Amino acid sequence: MRKIIVGIASLLAVSLWAAETTNARAAEEKNRGVVQTDSTDMRYRKLEEVDVTGWQPTLDIAASRPVAILTAEEIQSLPVKTVADLLHYLPGTDIRERGASGVQADLSMRGSTGKQVKVLLNGIDMTDPQTEHYTMDLPIDALLIERIELLQGTNYALDAFSGAVNIVTKNIDRCADRIKTADESADRQTFSGQLTAGEYGLVNPALAARVSRNDWYLNAAASYNRSGGYAQNTDYRITNMFVQTGYRGLDLQIGAQMKDAGANCFYSTKYPNQFDATRTAFLTAAYDRHWTNGWAIDVNACYRAHYDRFELYRGGKDADGQDAPDWYAPNIHWTHTAGIHAAGSWSNEWAKTTAGVDVRNEFIRSSNIGVHNRLQVRYFAEQRFYWRGLSASVGASGMWNSQFGHDWSAGGNIRYAPIRGLQLFLNVNRAIRVPTFTDLYYHSATQQADSTARAERALQIELSAQYARGHWYASVAGYYRWGRDIIDWVKEADPSVVQWRCTNNTRVNAAGVEATAGVQGYEWLRRVEVSYAFCDVQADAGGMMSMYVLDYLRHKATIRIEHKIYGGFGATWSLSVRQRQGEYTSLDGTIQNYRPVCLLDGSVYWKNDRLKVSVDARNMADQLYYDFSGVVQPRHWVSASVGFRL
Repeated sequence: MRKIIVGIASLLAVSLWAAETTNARAAEEKNRGVVQTDSTDMRYRKLEEVDVTGWQPTLDIAASRPVAILTAEEIQSLPVKTVADLLHYLPGTDIRERGASGVQADLSMRGSTGKQVKVLLNGIDMTDPQTEHYTMDLPIDALLIERIELLQGTNYALDAFSGAVNIVTKNIDRCADRIKTADESADRQTFSGQLTAGEYGLVNPALAARVSRNDWYLNAAASYNRSGGYAQNTDYRITNMFVQTGYRGLDLQIGAQMKDAGANCFYSTKYPNQFDATRTAFLTAAYDRHWTNGWAIDVNACYRAHYDRFELYRGGKDADGQDAPDWYAPNIHWTHTAGIHAAGSWSNEWAKTTAGVDVRNEFIRSSNIGVHNRLQVRYFAEQRFYWRGLSASVGASGMWNSQFGHDWSAGGNIRYAPIRGLQLFLNVNRAIRVPTFTDLYYHSATQQADSTARAERALQIELSAQYARGHWYASVAGYYRWGRDIIDWVKEADPSVVQWRCTNNTRVNAAGVEATAGVQGYEWLRRVEVSYAFCDVQADAGGMMSMYVLDYLRHKATIRIEHKIYGGFGATWSLSVRQRQGEYTSLDGTIQNYRPVCLLDGSVYWKNDRLKVSVDARNMADQLYYDFSGVVQPRHWVSASVGFRL
């Protein structure tokens, strides 16, 4: 507690000092006759859906739904380097990790489970059909990211059950008729790199190159991330490779990731010496074309392959070095996903009509799950209207799944801007989600699937408002979600029982509020942001322990500050208070309730136009906490980085 108080006091002192210095400098410049310019250019507009980074968000539904965005400038200032760690800083998100650096991370929103969130890369679906644990296996580093777009809530248009995250890489705006921003030239090239080293044997070099020649561009990156581990059997090695190229409206991307990680107590405290090795590869092609008469097409295709070798006994040994029992064999899974999306639209100044189809095939060959294949066809249509400050959309989609048959979803969205800078939203949407292969077929010493599990359904209503004017921005949202047949994994509240079983919970309702307020764009006080998210989930688990549905983030409050120190020196601080609902089995075998945790992160840096040097620290208050049963998170992690841009 003393360390937390010291950390908070340090934050307040830094903030007051920065504000006082800003006022003093402004007064000095005024006395000298210096005219201060307004720095609220495109880089700093966070909440207006069109002006966030100079382009409209890739998520096409942003015209009638609020979309929160983490910009490239924010990403480079934070003391983290992986996508999973970056998502911690977005309001309303819950990143539950079983290791560091995104070794295994489940993303959930608003009291949902990790299965119910869709992850997109440049607008293309990368969600893993085997299990949510591998959806975040993406070979994308912070050097590559232009922005991260966050859509909270159920949405029929994206086929998102409780939310979606879209990771947008640099050079992705691929429409042939896109208007270039003021700082873009026809030909340019950028070469950047970063080397990070720190506690627990952390070594993380990364290189990236971007080249553009008129209508052609190339975006490539490679990185290696390794650590000896912050605790026994938490070591990892991760290699990422990514190449993206395009010409006019055509965009191609190929990526690969190789990951080996010690999986200490990942799925049961009874088996601490677990191990997980994954391999991910994908290839996508996309084409956008807009004509001057209002017609447009959007077509993309994707193939993703994922390999996983999970060992309950790493190298065939238990934690004491004894041989595994005779019944043991490692689980090996091969998952293949192929999909095609095609949509056409016509628009004018007051309306837009869209219709399209998605076809997705999912196949798995597994030593545990077996061999399964399913085909899904989704067809959709939407009508939008625009009139002065009002925009509205209504649409519906049908879905046929070879395993679960026919179903449907629909929704309506209204956006109204009564005055400059203020936007009001009303959204009502219905969504469905079919079970993963793990939900249906996975059997082990710690898990028992249910082959009769039913598809999940949800209806959500949301009211929200956003305001952005000058240096200031704010948002508030309230929602209620009715969920039916929600899939959970449960077990008896007895430490001697280690096997979880899959089940459909008939009724799971969630209600909550989210609020964010901030100021940004000043020379010395670059950003101050305060956010709070509350969620309450109502469900009946029949007295059983819940792994997901009743194990959620109830409170999340965050204060984030970035300020200048002197010259090229600056600092970023983040204080987050989290309260998780639910129970877990501790390492000593007892059932415990999650305790509130206060996490303080910080980064002090020096930079100019070509070079950046930083010292970063995670969990500076040395807090002991868990995201999952018995899987302890790092008590602290200090690192240093040197980055360049040519």
